[in-house]
Amino acid sequence: MALAACMSASARVTQAQVTPTPAVATAPATPSTPDMRWRFDQCMGGITYGAPLKWALSYGGGMVYEGDRIDLCALAVAKVGVGGAGASVGLAKSYGSLGTGSAITGGIIRTFGDPLNATARRTYVGGAVHLWPLLALGGEIGYYVRLGDAAGASSHGKRVVTWSAGFGF
Repeated sequence: MALAACMSASARVTQAQVTPTPAVATAPATPSTPDMRWRFDQCMGGITYGAPLKWALSYGGGMVYEGDRIDLCALAVAKVGVGGAGASVGLAKSYGSLGTGSAITGGIIRTFGDPLNATARRTYVGGAVHLWPLLALGGEIGYYVRLGDAAGASSHGKRVVTWSAGFGF
C-alpha cells in the first residue's frame, strides 16, 4: 500500500510536469527610434598656420546633435595666434566615420603688431568656410573687412582674404 501511494504521488508529479502550458503571445517588436538630442561638447580645435594670425591655437565648442543621418554642431570658436586673435560662431557638419566635415562661421578678428597680409592693430569682421577632408587635417578660407577707419585712411589692407591650414582634434 505504501508502494501504491508512492507510485500514485509520483504519477501526479510526472503528470503535472508533462502538462504543457499555453505559450504567451508576444507582440512584434516595434522599430526603435534613435535617441537623438543636443548636448554640449567640443566640435573642433587644433593648431594652424595662416593669414593673418600666423601660428595659432583654436578651440570650438557648442551644442552637438548626433543622429542616424546627420551630425551637427552649433559652435563658438576662439582662436589666438602670433599675429592676432579671433572669435566666431557658426554651424559645422560631419560627413562620416573618417572625420570629414565642413563648417561656416562669422566672426571678428583683432590683429596684433605683426599680422600676415593685414594691417596691424585693427579689427576685422567677416566669415569663413572650414573644410577638413581627413581626420585631423583641414583648413579654412575667409573674407574679412576692416572696421573703424577714419575718412581718408589708407585702403591698403581694408579687405583681407584669410586662410589657414592645420592639424586638429
